[in-house]
Order: sequence, then C-alpha cells, then structure tokens
Amino acid sequence: MVFKWKREADDIARVVPKKDVKGFFSKAVILSPNEKAAMVKNGVVDEIVESGKLYVGGLLKPGNIGKDVDVALMDTSPKDLQWAQTELWTRDNQKVACNGLLRFRIQDTKRFFQVLYAYTTPDKKGTRALSIQDIYKRLESEVLTLVLEPEVRQEDIEKLYGNRDLRLNIENELEMRLRSTLSMWGLEMLKYTVQWELGSYGKVMQATNDFQTREELAELDTLAVEGGFERRGREDVAGLRADHATVATEKDFHRDQKLKDVRSDLEAERLQYEADMQEAREAIGLKEELKLAKARGMRVELEVEQDMKDRDHGRDMEYLKHITEAGGKDVAKTVSEGREYGRMSPEQLEALAKVKQSEAIAKEDKVSFMMEVEDRERADSYRRQELDASMMGAAQGKKSPTVRKCPGCGSTIPSEASFCSQCGKKLTDI
Repeated sequence: MVFKWKREADDIARVVPKKDVKGFFSKAVILSPNEKAAMVKNGVVDEIVESGKLYVGGLLKPGNIGKDVDVALMDTSPKDLQWAQTELWTRDNQKVACNGLLRFRIQDTKRFFQVLYAYTTPDKKGTRALSIQDIYKRLESEVLTLVLEPEVRQEDIEKLYGNRDLRLNIENELEMRLRSTLSMWGLEMLKYTVQWELGSYGKVMQATNDFQTREELAELDTLAVEGGFERRGREDVAGLRADHATVATEKDFHRDQKLKDVRSDLEAERLQYEADMQEAREAIGLKEELKLAKARGMRVELEVEQDMKDRDHGRDMEYLKHITEAGGKDVAKTVSEGREYGRMSPEQLEALAKVKQSEAIAKEDKVSFMMEVEDRERADSYRRQELDASMMGAAQGKKSPTVRKCPGCGSTIPSEASFCSQCGKKLTDI
C-alpha cells in the first residue's frame, strides 16, 4: 500500500511519524521523482533519500528505521505563488496596489528542513506540515511589507505613475530581498513578476483629460466668435482707411520729408563732431610727441652735462692723487678745498666765511673760558696754600717760605715760581 503524505494540494513538506504510515505486512513510502525524504533522528537530519521506495516497518519487511526516527517528506517540484499587496499608500495619500507571480523550489534540503521545524508546530499526533501559503505569510510579513510600503510611501503618485525607472528600482530591491530570504530558507527563486495597479489615478487622469478637451473646444468656439468680430472690425478700418488714404498719404509724405531733414542735420553734426574730435586727437598726439622730443633733448643735455662732470671729477681725482703723492695729504686737502670754494657762488662763500668765523669765535671763547677756569682754579689753589701757610705760621710762630707776593700786581704766588700767573711779570729771586 502506497503512503500518501500530502493532505492539501499546496503542501510542500510534512514530518510524518513512523506510526502514521499504514500497512501491516509492509510499511513503505514511495518517493516520486520530485520528492525527497529526510530521516530525522532526535531532531537532526540523519540521511537524505532522493528516490525509490523507503520501507519504514511491517511484519514481512520491518526496514532499517528505528523507533525514534521520523520521516520528513518534501516536494522539490517548482511551486507558483501568487502574491499581492493591496494597500500601499504614496506620499500624497493615494492608494496603489502591487501583485505578481513568484515561482520557487527546494534547493537545499537540510536548510529547508530547519525552516520546516522552525516555522511549524506539531499537532496532537506529532505531525508537522508546511504549505505554500505558510511560506507566503512569512514572505509577506518579512519581505513584501518591509520593502514595498517604505519605498512607495516616499514617492508621489504622479512620479510613481510616470517614472518607469523608479518602479524598476523598487522591483529590483524587492527581487533581491526575496532571493536572499528564499536562499536563506534553502529555496531557489525561478521566476519573479510584478504588476502595478495605480487605483483611481488613471480614472482621475482620464477625467482630467476629458475636462481639458471640453474646455479647449469651448475656448475654440469663443475664439471663433471673437475672430468674426475682429474680421468685421478690420473691414470697417479698411474702409475708413480707403476714405482717408489721400490725406494720410500726403501727411506721411510731409512727415517723411521732415524726418529726412532732421536726419540730414544730425548726420552733418555728427560728421562735424567726428572731424573736430579727429583734429583734437591729432593735436593731442602732436603735443605728446613734442613733450617726448623735449624730454629726450633734456635727457641728452643732462647726459652730456653729467658726462662732463664725470670727466672733470676724473681729472680732479687724478690731479689730487698726483698732488697727494708729491706734496702730502695737507696740500691735497688745501687744493681740494680751493676747488670746492671755486665752484661756490659769492653768497655761498660769504655764508661759509660767516660759519668759519662763528666756529673760530666759538673756539676762542672756549679757550678763554677754559683759561679763566684754569686761572680761577689756580687762584683757589694758591689761596688754599696761603690759608694753610697762615694757619701753620700761626701755629709755628714764623713766616712760611712756600709763597710770596708779586711786586707788580701784589698777587700771591708760590715761592718757586719764576713768572706771575696774573700779570706775567718775571720774578727775581729775593
């Protein structure tokens, strides 16, 4: 008897206890080409059986599976999953929807077995079952909602409607997240499609287009009526112009003549002004050239004068060198000063003579002052000596031989002096 482990059409995996496999003489599980069986021992996959008949017990064929071993049967054929997100809100609070097809199959049996035990709970008989809808619920809560809602909420409905690249970016992000999640569960994604439903935005756009069309048609009718009035007005104006054509032509002729006269006068004034400006520019240019020529002439004269001065200075230096070598530095200094005085004007010589005289007077005054100071100090010294001698004479009771009086002026002078310091008279020995 063949064991049918699927209870629902969308079942993809089921953990079956050994006791649930029916059969008395032989308990066998026949694996289809797209089915695999995992031997589960103490919650761990012990062996993977990919095809054939698997005996799990019976009277005639007891098999090689122990009592504490369960069988996890998995359908590895491609499965189609219709997914949908019916309530997605844009930034401008417009409701949109998104749906599509997701096709996948089991790729890694051991990893999918872990998902089977992680996302299912056993019933009273210890049976665990995982269906396509169970996988969809997990994808919806872990991927679809977390990707689509934040991305759509950041954009306006108009941008989402008219931007194909934006929708592709959202679809690519969703595809990467789905592929990553399915791979983590041991599943392989085979096909992935997305369809957008922008709700009532299309109807709003259609209504807007219809309204604009009606408004444009009404505007055209209004323009047609206005055009009729404008044509009739132009016809009336044309008739009036025809009546006054002769008078208008004559006035236009006189007006044109006046304009021509004014333009001719303005042109003549402009030409005269340009001629005056040209003459002024030429005069300015000539003046500038004269200034330049004068400056060049003055420069040449200064260069010649400087050259002559340099030559004179050279000759003077040679002459002073010769005099210095022949007569000494004093002669050279005298000659140099004589040459300097020869170049001076009478006023400069007079001023220099006054300066020299002032210096000589100042020097004489300084010498006189120094002599007076020296005489005063000498007189003070003599008075101190006389005072000392008087004091000593009073103490000793005899005349001091150290000083004497000048017979000419009566000044006290030292006894050893030969001349008087006050009058200059020669002293004879007494």
